[in-house]
Amino acid sequence: MITISHLSFKYPQSEAAILKDISFQIPTGSMTLVAGSSGSGKSTLLRSLNGLVPHFTGGVISGTMEVFSQNPTQLGPENMAQWVSFVFQEPESQFIYDRVEDEIAFSLERSGLDRAEMQSRVDTVCDILGIGELQKRKIATLSGGEKQRVAIASALVTEPRLLILDEPTSQLDPQGADDILHYILDLQTRLDLTILLSEHRLERVLPYVNHMIYLPGDGTAHEGKPQDILPLMDLVPPLIQIGKALNLSPLPVRPEDFPTVLVDETVKRPKLAKPTGSQPALQVIDLSVSINNRQILDQVSLTINQGEILAMMGPNGAGKTTLLRSVLGLVPSQGNREVMGQDIESLSLNRIIRQVAYLPQNPNDLLFSESVLDELNVTLANHGLEMPQEEMLHHLHDLGLDDLANAYPRDLSVGERQRVALAAITIYNPPVILLDEPTRGLDYGNKQRLVQLLQSWKRQKKAILVVTHDVEFAALLADTVIVLNNGQTTYFGQPQPLFTQHAHYRAQTSQLFPEIGWYRVSDIPFDHISIP
Repeated sequence: MITISHLSFKYPQSEAAILKDISFQIPTGSMTLVAGSSGSGKSTLLRSLNGLVPHFTGGVISGTMEVFSQNPTQLGPENMAQWVSFVFQEPESQFIYDRVEDEIAFSLERSGLDRAEMQSRVDTVCDILGIGELQKRKIATLSGGEKQRVAIASALVTEPRLLILDEPTSQLDPQGADDILHYILDLQTRLDLTILLSEHRLERVLPYVNHMIYLPGDGTAHEGKPQDILPLMDLVPPLIQIGKALNLSPLPVRPEDFPTVLVDETVKRPKLAKPTGSQPALQVIDLSVSINNRQILDQVSLTINQGEILAMMGPNGAGKTTLLRSVLGLVPSQGNREVMGQDIESLSLNRIIRQVAYLPQNPNDLLFSESVLDELNVTLANHGLEMPQEEMLHHLHDLGLDDLANAYPRDLSVGERQRVALAAITIYNPPVILLDEPTRGLDYGNKQRLVQLLQSWKRQKKAILVVTHDVEFAALLADTVIVLNNGQTTYFGQPQPLFTQHAHYRAQTSQLFPEIGWYRVSDIPFDHISIP
C-alpha cells in the first residue's frame, strides 16, 4: 500500500506550492493513472515517491509518504531503488551505457545475481518488449520509440514492487503502445506489481487503469475510479467527449462499454474531400536511404501542396525521422527532392533551412540560449532578419508562451520546450514546416492550441508535414496521410479510409460508428443520434 497524507511541496525560488495538502492511497497491485494539465504537479508527485523530490530538486516538503512501509523522503532515490523503478519522460536522460544490453544489465549490477542470471533476465525482458534484435545496437542509433522501450526494459528487469512511468507511450506507435501496456498489465498480474503512470494521451491508457488521481492545477488532488474522476475534467479523449454529450453515467472508457447508439436514417455517409489543386511545396520522388548497409527508406514518394497538412505515421523505426532529415540534406540519399520548385541537391543548407523549418523529436537539440526570447532572436539573426519585440511576443502568445518569454528554456517542461522550439523554428515565416512528434509532452489544452495554430498556418498556404503517433491529433488535422513500414510506403491517401478501417490507426470516434465514416467528434450530428 502507498499512503500519502497532507503532502505539500514548493520548489526553490517558487512563490507557490505545486502540491498543497494532498492525501490519497494507492492500493497494492493497482494500475493508477495520474492525470492533469502541464505544470499541475504530475511529475513532481511521481518523483516524490522514490525520493527524487526533494533529494535532487531541493525545495520544501511537508506531510508524510509511506511506500511499502518505507519513507522515500528520508531514504532518497538510491535506497528506494530496491522497491521502486522509474522511467522518465525523456528516456535519453537516464541512459549511461552506449549499448542496449549493457544499459539494461546495469540495473542489475547491484542485485547480487551472477552473470548468467543477469543475461537471462535481460534476454527475457527484451523478448517480451520486442527489442531482442536491438540488444547489440548502440543506443544512439535507435529511434525515439525504441529508446523508450529500452528505458522501460531497464526499469522492469529488476522486478520492482512499484513501477513509475512518466509518459510511457509518448514516443510509441499505436501498436507498440498497446503491446507495452498489455505487457505491463500482464506483469502486474503475475508479480502483484503496483504501477503508477502519468500520460497525456488518456485514450491510450484509460482501458488499462483501475484507479485515477487527477491534479487540476491548483495544487489539490482528486482520487477514485476513472468513471468518477473523468466527469471532473474539461479536456478529455473523444470517447469521453461523446459520452458526456450523450449524458451517459457512468462514463464509458472503452468502445465496448458504450450502449447501442442509434443513428437517424437520414444521416448520410460523409464524402471524401476533393484535392485542393494548389501548387506543390515539397516533393519527394523515389527516395532511398541506406545507412551502415541497412535499408532505411526504399523508393518513398510524396507530395505536399501549399496549404496542406500531411501526417506521416508508422511503427517505430520505419524511417519517418530519416525522411525528414533527408529533406534537409542531412542524410545521404538517392532520389529527387524539390522544395518550392527548387532541386534540394542544388541548394546550400542555409538556403534549404530558409525554406524549410524542422522541429526534431528532442527539442533540446535546438535550445541553447539564456531565455525564450533569445532563442527567437538567434533564429532571426541566423537568417539576417530583425523583428520588433512586440511581434515576437505575439508569436509566443500564439503558442501559449506569453509568461515564459524571459524563462531559461532548459528549465522548462518537455511540452514547454517543445513549444519554445516550435516558436523558434517558425519565427521567420518559412513556407514549409516539418514537425517530428510535436505533441510529445503536450496536454489536451496545448494540443488544442497547436491544432489551431497549424490550421492558421494552413490558411496562410504553408505546407506542413507532421510525423506523429497520435492518431486523434492526426485525425483532427490531416488532409493526407502517408504510412511507412520498414522504409516503404504502405498507405498514401485521404485520412478517412485509414482512420475508419485500419486496425492500428482507427480513431476512437470511428470505433463507435464503424459503418458511417465518422472519425472525429466534430463529424457527429448529435441531434441525429440517440440511445434507445
